Amino acid sequence: MTSIPIRNIFYLLSYSWDLLEEAEELAVETEELPQVADLLARLLIHGTQRLLRRGMDRGYLLQTEVLSTLRGRVNFGTSIRKLLLDQGKAQCDFEEFLPDLLHNRILKTTLQALAGTEGLASRQRMDLHTLLRRMEGISHLQLRKAHFSEVRLHRNNAHYRLLMHLCELVYDNLLVNEQSGQRTFRDFLRDERQMSRLFERFVANFYRKETDWNVSPQEQIPWDTSTPCDLLPEMNADAVLRSPGRTLVVECKFYQETLQSGRWSEKPKLRSQHLYQLSAYVENLRSRLPADCELEGILVYPVVNTCLQEDLLLAGKQMKVRTLELNAPWEQVANQLIGIVGQCGISH
Repeated sequence: MTSIPIRNIFYLLSYSWDLLEEAEELAVETEELPQVADLLARLLIHGTQRLLRRGMDRGYLLQTEVLSTLRGRVNFGTSIRKLLLDQGKAQCDFEEFLPDLLHNRILKTTLQALAGTEGLASRQRMDLHTLLRRMEGISHLQLRKAHFSEVRLHRNNAHYRLLMHLCELVYDNLLVNEQSGQRTFRDFLRDERQMSRLFERFVANFYRKETDWNVSPQEQIPWDTSTPCDLLPEMNADAVLRSPGRTLVVECKFYQETLQSGRWSEKPKLRSQHLYQLSAYVENLRSRLPADCELEGILVYPVVNTCLQEDLLLAGKQMKVRTLELNAPWEQVANQLIGIVGQCGISH
């Protein structure tokens, strides 16, 4: 796949996480960055700098210390067993208002990992080390994937959302050599599984924010059957777009090769499983719409080797296959996305 410009990767991530406004506040000189790891580092640097200026989130944390002055609750059992009372001391349990919270520990641990990543530009590395020296009182964390789902954000610390998304992306793609300990950042743009999820959310959130379509991401489409069965698989469309008198079912597929070679033909063909899937979504949704509602299914792929613009009528169902040039200037990418679904009134 042709290289995607750093600026477009920035927008792809920002829309897929539904954090465009927050990300744009941190984006500085993104076009001049040499690689994705530098983009993530730069966004984390700017985000952490803003965080330190406003003050890191704090919370009441349980502390246990041996003190000569009583504080909080005295642990008499431990104090007697260790003969602390004979020394005029006691083990005390008390709460203190500290920044050593899980989301701050995740952030510091991620900055430490990035600072030791091979190939990172020297400017990013220096700025990361500078920030780490300012994050005293936050302990290191043996980071695990489960930690990200344990983070609890609310209205007062919602500004951590983008930082946590960036940290998780770094965690998912930072590879450590067990022998040398050297860290390298994997090019997640070549990971079809990761990119498929990002691409789906990117397209759906772009349409939700940038057009007047009523967009329903990951909408579950019920089977059109008079004999319900618990064994039927769920049908979840990447996005269903609605306007008066018109409904679009959009499926996004991120593949290194858009077309596939046929078993009996050397000429590349559309992927049959994608057409079957989209056809099933359209056919089962049809019964739940008014008879005069225009219904259309659209498959969206990134451009690989060939630009596709196919209009199909399959078993009476209107279908489209379109490709999106993610390597084009961002303004052109945005215009292509809007052109794929046609006009429903562009909000801004």
